[in-house]
Amino acid sequence: MIEVAFTYDFLAGIDENAYARLARKATNMMVSADGFIEFHAQRNMMGSPHVRRTSVWKSLAHYAALAQEPEFQKITAEFRTFVKNLDVVIWGPSPLLPDPIRHIEE
Repeated sequence: MIEVAFTYDFLAGIDENAYARLARKATNMMVSADGFIEFHAQRNMMGSPHVRRTSVWKSLAHYAALAQEPEFQKITAEFRTFVKNLDVVIWGPSPLLPDPIRHIEE
């Protein structure tokens, strides 16, 4: 399993409705892609970067298949017209702690 984390800031004066339409289109493509597990989007409570969005995939190959789709590349290019300071990190499991530790209610 891998996580693909995007962080970015919005450009000043963007058309928020156009951004929202594009985000929905990208999310719909992701959700229907083979190997997709889940998606999280968060706003930074302290400032920059404004957004962190993380998608979880069964494997890097599954994410790569989506990323190579021409339609997804077109969406990604348009997405870059709304943001700055874009950073993308692909995370894999830790060899020391591959499974999450969770609180167990008693």
